[in-house]
Amino acid sequence: MAPRSHVKQPMPDDRMAGARPLPEHPALGRRPRFPAASPYAAPLIAVCAVALSACMAFGNPVIWESAAQKEPAPVDEPAASNPAPAPEPEKAEEEPAPEQETIGEYQAISQSEDPGRSENIRLATEAIDGTVIEPGGTFSFNDVVGNTSAERGYQEAAVIRNGEVAQGDGGGVCQVSTALYIAAVKADMEIVERHPHSVPSDYAPIGLDATIVYGSFDLRLKNNTDHAITIHAKAVGQTVDVSIEGDPLPEGRTVDATSQIVSRYERDDAAGTLRQYYVSEAFRVYYQDGVRTTRDLLSSDIYQVDENTPVTTSEGSVDPNK
Repeated sequence: MAPRSHVKQPMPDDRMAGARPLPEHPALGRRPRFPAASPYAAPLIAVCAVALSACMAFGNPVIWESAAQKEPAPVDEPAASNPAPAPEPEKAEEEPAPEQETIGEYQAISQSEDPGRSENIRLATEAIDGTVIEPGGTFSFNDVVGNTSAERGYQEAAVIRNGEVAQGDGGGVCQVSTALYIAAVKADMEIVERHPHSVPSDYAPIGLDATIVYGSFDLRLKNNTDHAITIHAKAVGQTVDVSIEGDPLPEGRTVDATSQIVSRYERDDAAGTLRQYYVSEAFRVYYQDGVRTTRDLLSSDIYQVDENTPVTTSEGSVDPNK
């Protein structure tokens, strides 16, 4: 017996007359038929898929840009462990430098009439004139004046060698260094280096001279004040004037240089000749309102002398020897 079909059999045509047609259904088990696809559908679908994937992965670029524009700039907040630095205290205004004045001077006069010596004095005086010594700085006579050789214009004149008078380049320059030394003592400057002659000089009291030998003996002075010191010097013939300009000394204070002969003795020199010698002491003396308060020993020196040696001492004053 044939199986029954689940498909409804069509009615005879005569039975269909006047009846409403039923919708046609596809047979079971068969795929429905769709209209033929357009040739542009596949590319359009691909583009839409890519756009959708981009939006899902990165978001909307327009919204993205708008969010970046509206997002406020980050603000750096100070760390809690680093408090703000305390304001620096206001610096006190520096007091203006006091008006400077001459605080030490000396005039050295020699009895020599040697024109070569006069030229040497002029050259050395011009070399030191106007020299400025900064606070804490040290002046060196040899560094400023240099070698007193014939190549530099210095002439032959009388010099002292081993207690004897001889001729040599730069004779007379020690008169300039001596005038500067005494002026520095009176200006209360620190004396770093100073050397005496072997015999007394006619332009300064015994014990207050300052000899110079380039490369060996120097005169060095230190500025022990808070402001610059200026040296002024001039020479006329055999006369040398030196002054030192700086801060005024304390109110009522004056400073002087003095010397004295403390002993005399005789002995033979290397050649067996009997010589006489003087021992001197030099002091820096302080006065307050004209009354002497203290005195400091500057040096104790030995000089060879004879009956023709001019010897000048100074007690309480260093007026030039004329």
